[in-house]
Amino acid sequence: MYKKEIGQYIDSHKEEMIEDICRLCRINSEKMPYKEGMPYGPGAFQALEEALDIADSYGFTITNYDNYVGTADINDKEHQLDILAHLDVVPAGEGWKETEPFEPVVKGDKLFGRGTSDDKGPAMAALYAMRAVKELNIPLKKNVRLILGTDEECGSSDIAHYYSIEKEAPMTFSPDGAFPVVNTEKGGLNGHFTADWEPSAALPKLVSVKAGVKVNVVPGKANATVAGLDKEVLTSIAAECEQETGVGFELTFEGDLAHITAVGESAHASTPKEGNNALTGLLVYLTKLPFAKCPQITMIERLLELIPHGDTEGKALGIAMSDELSGGLTLAFSLLGSDTVRPFRNL
Repeated sequence: MYKKEIGQYIDSHKEEMIEDICRLCRINSEKMPYKEGMPYGPGAFQALEEALDIADSYGFTITNYDNYVGTADINDKEHQLDILAHLDVVPAGEGWKETEPFEPVVKGDKLFGRGTSDDKGPAMAALYAMRAVKELNIPLKKNVRLILGTDEECGSSDIAHYYSIEKEAPMTFSPDGAFPVVNTEKGGLNGHFTADWEPSAALPKLVSVKAGVKVNVVPGKANATVAGLDKEVLTSIAAECEQETGVGFELTFEGDLAHITAVGESAHASTPKEGNNALTGLLVYLTKLPFAKCPQITMIERLLELIPHGDTEGKALGIAMSDELSGGLTLAFSLLGSDTVRPFRNL
């Protein structure tokens, strides 16, 4: 009945909507360490304040739930529909081509920037849909509430906090998936594993390993430092591993030390096949180097046996499975440190 009017309204407010999306996307709202009054750090806090300020300026009733979640209500009637969106983003990573991650730009018919599609853009699209209904005076019998979370990418503890205070609406949808609707989502399990060993002074040796930024991100880069190996050996094995894995290797030398950077392609941990895991590529490389035998090297070899490069289904771990509704299990080896091992996120 109001389809034409709503379409015309959105068209006439398109540039304004894009600018509101850009206002949010200029804020780095990656999860950061807790600060007083800022559960997920200053970036998420600032994004929530900005989004609530936008909603308030358009006449919505806003509520801030302890800086975990903010809401915008279209009216004060019975609560019927929740629209669940989020303002936090996964780490920006490297290799941006069209713009810097927090400098959103429009090129052609696309908007580039971290969060434009997940989920700041959809959050503002939902707000503008509500704004169209409100400003066109389309009658509603019940209330619609936009819920703006700030921890969706790292576990949704924000929403747990919100629902400890408020009841769920009878109807909920989230503008954070594929069109027209996703009706099933796999659960997730974050596994954290540690191991200890006695240090070894035998050369050649692995000095350190560090890879990954967040548990829900397939690493695009991974780093290691080794000692006591010839440059020619390191270079030739790097070329061999690049052919085998598609991961590139950058080598720099400092006296007896060699610093190795494995360069793959980052992806969201829920879709690991879309990336090329630099961490597992680095492990392939390390296991081919002629290190002196020690417990640390044995552990590296075992890790690669359990999660081989390219195994994103958990086959080697013996956990691969699937069902008709949700498809196959996916697995990403996302974090590794020489003092802490956090091998995978299972989705």
